[in-house]
Amino acid sequence: MNTTLAYLRSRRAWLVTNLAVWGADRDADISLAIVEQIASDKRLGLWRISLGGQNQQIKFSDLLDYRGNSLPTSIVRPVIVIIPKSSLGAFIKSVDGDSCFSIARKDSDSAPALVDLLIFEMGK
Repeated sequence: MNTTLAYLRSRRAWLVTNLAVWGADRDADISLAIVEQIASDKRLGLWRISLGGQNQQIKFSDLLDYRGNSLPTSIVRPVIVIIPKSSLGAFIKSVDGDSCFSIARKDSDSAPALVDLLIFEMGK
């Protein structure tokens, strides 16, 4: 057998169908540090504020493939390919380690985008 073909076939892959993408591209997390002084007391306050409130982070373990099987909790070096099902597109904002990723629709003013995902495990 061709060694390249054997190498490519040894990786795991999943097809996730009909994922609704409602996350928006304009979301942001802001870290704030505020100093407060009351009389002679000084305080430092640290906050993390999310703006927009539409960050869609998806864990692999929350997804089902097209056969209804759960995906593993971690996928080593995942590669995610989006297959749009309508004119509303989507994109991967970030892959956060081996357990989750963030996704957003291209037009944040539109309805949720329906997509299929091909997820490949590239391994070490």
